[in-house]
Amino acid sequence: MSSVLGFLCVLSAFTATGFSLSCKVCMGPDASSCYGSSETCPPENACGAVRTVTKTNGNQVNEQFSISCTPVKQCSTPGSISLPYGKILRGTSCCYTSHCVPPTPLLPADDQEANGLYCGTCMTTTSNYCTAEERMACMGKEDMCLLQTSVSTGAAPSQEAFRGCSTKTYCDLLKQSVKSETRSIELTHTCTPGENQTLTDPGNSSPSNYGHYLLGPLISGLVCLNLWSIL
Repeated sequence: MSSVLGFLCVLSAFTATGFSLSCKVCMGPDASSCYGSSETCPPENACGAVRTVTKTNGNQVNEQFSISCTPVKQCSTPGSISLPYGKILRGTSCCYTSHCVPPTPLLPADDQEANGLYCGTCMTTTSNYCTAEERMACMGKEDMCLLQTSVSTGAAPSQEAFRGCSTKTYCDLLKQSVKSETRSIELTHTCTPGENQTLTDPGNSSPSNYGHYLLGPLISGLVCLNLWSIL
């Protein structure tokens, strides 16, 4: 209860005064390796840390840590995304004074228990859209079906899209963008509620042709998921 009241007090203060603080902006494998310049945040932002861990076939293959200006409403919103044979776990934390260092974010539990819902799944690294041709079972709190699209312009232009299961906290990110001197990325999340297996054609809920090539695109997509990071 006290944490909720504290959050509301902070949000109220930022909204009423239009106060803006300055935050370090950086990305690295962990907090101790996160070095960068600072930027002045828009009103209603805090200094936020984002920690993401990528897994394939249950094994951790990548971890990233970043700090930058973060909307207060996105503080303490852990979540996850799952694709066949792969998963991204994301934790956030915030602090509320200029140039502060947020505590290391806690990741959500890697829940492997099926929740009875299913989502269509697909992946492409050549387009900003893909049509689900197979279905996958959702786990834990991942009760939403996510379509994530990303379009990068400038240096190394690219387009990517995938569908899978997601927690609502990921879906709530909606549309975001990040820019650097040489590159711009726009990321869009579109979500619908997970489906019961009996609502549509059951199809194949255990895709067999993704495992051998998922690793590369999944890590590539991780850069787009860290929208608080320097590119």
